[in-house]
Amino acid sequence: MPARRQPVIRRCLLILLCLGLCAAPAFAKKGRDDSRDDNYGKHNSSSTQQNGDLLQWWQSLPPSERQMLHDRHEIFQSLPQNQQEQLRQRWQDYRRLPADERQKLQKKFQRWQDMEPKDRDRLRGTYNKFSDLPPKEQERLKDELHELRKLPSGEQERRRKELYKRYFSE
Repeated sequence: MPARRQPVIRRCLLILLCLGLCAAPAFAKKGRDDSRDDNYGKHNSSSTQQNGDLLQWWQSLPPSERQMLHDRHEIFQSLPQNQQEQLRQRWQDYRRLPADERQKLQKKFQRWQDMEPKDRDRLRGTYNKFSDLPPKEQERLKDELHELRKLPSGEQERRRKELYKRYFSE
């Protein structure tokens, strides 16, 4: 089976969990070398203040959250260097998004989190089947799905089922 690209929501989840949160244990350790901060060796009073704030934040977390973050940090550290770098880059890309785009991603992620596991599995399967379609069919399906928005909800569902059968029946 060919390797599949992760959906955007899944990537964002991984970015948020691995970089946004997982880096906290490393930065929060007492006596850590301050030359490894985000400024890559540049010392200034604001980075020292930020480090103190981060340590205070870390210490204020409930033990269960600290443990969860510590575990995720270890997972991140166990990844090959190139994967760590990709995650860092994706985190930076996410941070550069305008606030409204980040909010949209957060809403989509929350919708994903609120889904029943069986619905998430079904959606993953559909995404994988979509990824297997030739590019022209992918574009055609996207266009047809976009057109569904113009239909009444009952008609949308009927049409969506037709499209699923047409593109994904085996």
